[in-house]
Amino acid sequence: MSDKIITLATVTYEKAQLIKSLLDNDGVSCFLEHVNLIQGAISTGVKININEADFETAIGIFDALREVEYSDKHNAIPDYKSDFKILVPIDFSEYSNKAIDIAFDWVCKIKGEVTLFNCYFSPLGSALNFGDTNMYDVNAEELSMSLRVESEAKMEKCKNRLEEKIEKEDIKGVSVKTSIQRGVAEYEILNYADEYKPSILVMGTRGADKKVVDLIGSVTAEIIEMAKVPVLAVPEKFDYKGIDQLLSFAYLAIFEEPDYLALEKLLKILNPLNANITCAHVTKESDLDKNRIKMEHLENYTKKKLEGEINFEMIKNDDFWLGIEDFVQEKKINVLSFTTYKRNLITRLLNPSVAKKMLFHSTTPLLVFHAK
Repeated sequence: MSDKIITLATVTYEKAQLIKSLLDNDGVSCFLEHVNLIQGAISTGVKININEADFETAIGIFDALREVEYSDKHNAIPDYKSDFKILVPIDFSEYSNKAIDIAFDWVCKIKGEVTLFNCYFSPLGSALNFGDTNMYDVNAEELSMSLRVESEAKMEKCKNRLEEKIEKEDIKGVSVKTSIQRGVAEYEILNYADEYKPSILVMGTRGADKKVVDLIGSVTAEIIEMAKVPVLAVPEKFDYKGIDQLLSFAYLAIFEEPDYLALEKLLKILNPLNANITCAHVTKESDLDKNRIKMEHLENYTKKKLEGEINFEMIKNDDFWLGIEDFVQEKKINVLSFTTYKRNLITRLLNPSVAKKMLFHSTTPLLVFHAK
């Protein structure tokens, strides 16, 4: 490595001071940048700069501190073997049926509960305000009731199909529940998920209405960005042939704290399936040495702290998307997993997240975790 100055991390002022102290104690020279000299205690976005030649030592110290902080503050992840629940939002489309089949087969493998959820839009909640007068369609209540009855009939067919399969194949330890709500789909799904607390949420990436505008404002993309539980998004063109052919998972690491939580959850969710898990990172040739060191630290952590086997690989490609595509094809990856960060509305509109970009350019199911 050269003698140039690089940024080890960008953190709060308080954490930067702690890391600087630890680095100094180990003989690693560093200096802080973007410190608020007047109100240092409230500075954010403080850069810790080091000599590139000290990177390997410095990243070891930084990762050790990050592991301790993660272990101290994160809540215990539930044992999915004893309380496994899948929530499946559906709109009775072909893509919904595919999501139902995946969720049901998954629950059959682990044993647990699958809940089918439908939200129908009612005109009762969309009054037009003219001055002091609210105007409603005189048939709104009748239409709302009609939509409810239609949803109940379709939901009953979905539930009966699964229960007939349970009876025919004598499947034990699996139950099917349903819920129907009136309102805006993304809000109702998120509210129900907060109350139901599923282990994972499974849904298709397209709805019954196939207009191009629906791709831009996809309910699935909104759920991916806002849900508090892992979301498995199933693309419309994905050819599902059974859960036994859906057991090769790849997690895209970003070398940040969310990786620890995501990998721990991934192992607990997938271990009962005996799935193959690969943790990968796309890197440019110029960053390969530094990122390989980061990957080694992440690998050492998982081997020491987590139960289960994970393979680790570096993807060398200057084009992020091409690197992922080649990796998925070469390794025959069935499901691609990664962590997405919550973003405010303006940021999401102007600069869509990786989750949304991948959602509409992939025929591979995506299992998305969320940075807390």
